[in-house]
Amino acid sequence: MDEKKKVLVVDDDQGACLLIQHTLESTGEFTVVVSNDIQTAESLCIREKPDLLLLDNIFPENKKGSDLVKILKTKDETKNIPVIILSGKGEMVYSAKKQKFDWLPNNPVARSRGEIVEGKDPVVLAKTYGVDDYISKPFTNEILLEVIHDVLKKRTKSQGAES
Repeated sequence: MDEKKKVLVVDDDQGACLLIQHTLESTGEFTVVVSNDIQTAESLCIREKPDLLLLDNIFPENKKGSDLVKILKTKDETKNIPVIILSGKGEMVYSAKKQKFDWLPNNPVARSRGEIVEGKDPVVLAKTYGVDDYISKPFTNEILLEVIHDVLKKRTKSQGAES
């Protein structure tokens, strides 16, 4: 059996991190490290040496995942880590009245945290952010796994071509 791939998930939404961790680990293909703190993400990438980084883009205090990507791409230890940005133009908010989570697109809180690139095309957004792929929130587990598999497969092929 192939060795499990290590995925680092960095998102300020702890619930999202735990959901992604459960989804990925339940496949038996991945081990997952999570962090809600973008400040420690760079050192975590160096220490954990993940096979893939799943990164939110909008963080509190005007911190951005895309800024972290720029830093990671300049360092020898982290420049080859594939990155998928998971982000949206809103956030999941729990409605006590409906007793469920609802997606609030273009939520003023998300907009107040910095500029959000317009558009829905994942190829354009991935290129804009300089990452391997982009997944818009909310997303299904199937889409998450499909994109992760595609990115890892492309990376494996490109590394094989370089050898």
